[in-house]
Amino acid sequence: MKTFREIIGKINLALFIFILAIVLFSENVNATSQWARKFGMSCSSCHTIFPRLNSFGEEFLKNGYQLVSTYKKNWEDAYPVDAGGVLLDDVTNLFGVRLNMTPFMLETNSLQKDSLSGKTTRFTFGNALWAQLFVAGSIYKDISFFSELEYSKSSFKFNWFYFNFTNLFGSEALNFQVGSISPLEYASYPNRLPTLPNLKGEVMLIKSSNGKGEESVDMSSARPGIQYFGRNEWATLYAGISPGTTAREVNQFLNLWGGLVLKLPESVSRDLGGSTATIHYYRGTDTKGTGTPTQIENEFSRISPQVNIRWRDLDFQAAYVMGTDDNWLLVQNPAADFQFNGFTFEAGYLLSPSWHVACHYDNFNSDEINGVKVFDFQRIVPAFTYIINENIRFSVYYEADLTDKPSEDKVNKAYLNVRTMF
Repeated sequence: MKTFREIIGKINLALFIFILAIVLFSENVNATSQWARKFGMSCSSCHTIFPRLNSFGEEFLKNGYQLVSTYKKNWEDAYPVDAGGVLLDDVTNLFGVRLNMTPFMLETNSLQKDSLSGKTTRFTFGNALWAQLFVAGSIYKDISFFSELEYSKSSFKFNWFYFNFTNLFGSEALNFQVGSISPLEYASYPNRLPTLPNLKGEVMLIKSSNGKGEESVDMSSARPGIQYFGRNEWATLYAGISPGTTAREVNQFLNLWGGLVLKLPESVSRDLGGSTATIHYYRGTDTKGTGTPTQIENEFSRISPQVNIRWRDLDFQAAYVMGTDDNWLLVQNPAADFQFNGFTFEAGYLLSPSWHVACHYDNFNSDEINGVKVFDFQRIVPAFTYIINENIRFSVYYEADLTDKPSEDKVNKAYLNVRTMF
């Protein structure tokens, strides 16, 4: 078992690395992401604290990475070169890089020397989580794309890869997103690009059939599909369709979703402008044994009311989820529907251009199977962020396990995370 002096020594080392990094980077890190380079705007034009989008950034996303003045009036001016009708942008306006590292982490009740020993604290140092290359932007009037290639743990994968077709026939009511997309992209709590990027709303990540089916999906992760959305100053309406986990159908069923987002315009309220409320619905059918005489089906649905309140420098998001699977275990004769429910919220406040404070909370539970709850989870995560400039942040997280269980089984985490984009 580690002595108190050893623990303090490692904590001091982590703090030294943190302070050293601030000194080294604070005067020299000035690169910005591709859209800031393209339009000559600061990152804070679209982000409250990256990667979290502000209201303007959300509209920029819906508009296919085009400024309103550009696509309505002189969109050709956004392209430096016109090569015989082929509009070519500066390649640096399309490429961006994100890096994610956790230099130090402490986890209680996580390290066990042997089967006869009790669990002790585990330390992690220099954990390089991932590097992402994202290539995105408009390639023609109202045609844009986004591609995110991630390198993590000695392998590459595409997280997101899609095309946007916006303002078709000159109408904001007719837009489509095609490719690897999220059903919650335009919702009040999309569970993507959050204020605290290390955290997700866990209740939205519960997969159908406990992840054991041929087409098990959660609510928010990327999946192949097509999504329609229409928008105006007051509302966004969206609806989508997907085969499931792969572009080619594994079974004979399709997943469907839709939602309505109501928005308070900035023109109505200067302080609360950009606040939204959403009702989201998702349904699909998971299977096992497709192609055999005994295909088993699980019809599932998810309903989620959500809200995002923006008030000056406060950004508050909350979502409640009600989930139902009629055959959670994928058996021949299911006894009853399986249900779970829960909520999550994330609130952030910008104390100054250099300091940000935030809090994340998860709480969800479920029906019992064989006398045991399948899900029973509760945590709270306060976090403090030092913003060196608009594209590099140092965040200290403390994840507290609030689930009702013995203290020796709770895993609490404290860690420093560094993120940058350029």
